[in-house]
Amino acid sequence: MKKVNKTKEFASKIAISFFFAAIFVVIFYLFLETKISTYISLINTTAVKESIENKIATYNLESKRLISFPKYGSKYANIEIPSIKLKLPVYYGDTKKILRLGVGHYNGSYFPGENGSIIYAAHNNPGYFQKLDQVKIDDEVIIKASYGEFKYKVVESKVVKETDLDAFLVQHDKELLIMYTCWPINRSVVGRKTQRLVVYAERVENNES
Repeated sequence: MKKVNKTKEFASKIAISFFFAAIFVVIFYLFLETKISTYISLINTTAVKESIENKIATYNLESKRLISFPKYGSKYANIEIPSIKLKLPVYYGDTKKILRLGVGHYNGSYFPGENGSIIYAAHNNPGYFQKLDQVKIDDEVIIKASYGEFKYKVVESKVVKETDLDAFLVQHDKELLIMYTCWPINRSVVGRKTQRLVVYAERVENNES
């Protein structure tokens, strides 16, 4: 009987220890989250301020097509969403390595200014697309590419399954910027996320330079 009581007492102590450890981790995380977000944002802002790395991409105003393309994996633009104070570098490609640097451009989609769908992806971590769910209809999105500046207006946002390919359908006759990240953005959700937050923005100006 004493042995059983000791076992229960030991198990109780372990449970209490785990409980307080969990509370400590949560408090520690909440305390540091803002500082981590600020730190990452500063890093990204620094990257945005740097000159665009790839100057090879060139644009034909008449055909509205790129006649030379950026190197895969290189930065060719910056994206800004003023309403959520977002400024990030955009890289051609969407590998895991690229997505650690900033926004990845799916290479099966069009480039800004080419009158087709542009697909951008980024992590939902602080300093990346964490605040994408705060974007509202009519918010402005600006892409400053090495060959010109392009502006878009948000027209829709929705949550879809990652297998919903229609949500990422590439259109060939309409310039539509498609931005997405994992959902839910709440990082307390454990495990692989099978949903995506998708934000759509239409081109509103023809002011290539």
